[in-house]
Amino acid sequence: MPSKIHHIAVEVSDAEKSADFYCSLLGFTRGDKFEFLDRGRTIIFVQLGETCLELLQDAEYDTHVAQPKMLGFKHVCLETTEVDAEVERLRAAGVKITTEPFDTAINSRISFFEDPDGLMLELWQQK
Repeated sequence: MPSKIHHIAVEVSDAEKSADFYCSLLGFTRGDKFEFLDRGRTIIFVQLGETCLELLQDAEYDTHVAQPKMLGFKHVCLETTEVDAEVERLRAAGVKITTEPFDTAINSRISFFEDPDGLMLELWQQK
C-alpha cells in the first residue's frame, strides 16, 4: 500500500519562472532540475513541507483551458495562518487574485489565486 503522496506534476510554460514564483512568493524550496534535451523537457521539483510539485516544461504544449465542472484535479491548496495578509502580499507582487477571501461553512477562510500559467491555487486558514 502507498504510504504518502510523493509529488504532484504540473505542466508549466516556463519551469524557471514557475519555480521562482513558488519559491519566492509561496515559500517552497527549490529541489533538483532535470533537462531532457532529446525530448525538449525540463523538470524542476519544488517542495513545501512534505509535498513536492514537479514542474514540467515541454517544448510543445496546449494552453490550459479551465472548465468549471471538469473532472480531475481542481487546485492545489496551501495552508496559512492569515489568508487576508497573504492575499495582500501576493496582490502587491502582481499575482492575480481570482476569489477574494471569504469565510466558509466548514470553519475556514479561503481565497483563490493563479500561478504564472493561470493554474488555480487556494489559500486556506482554519478559523
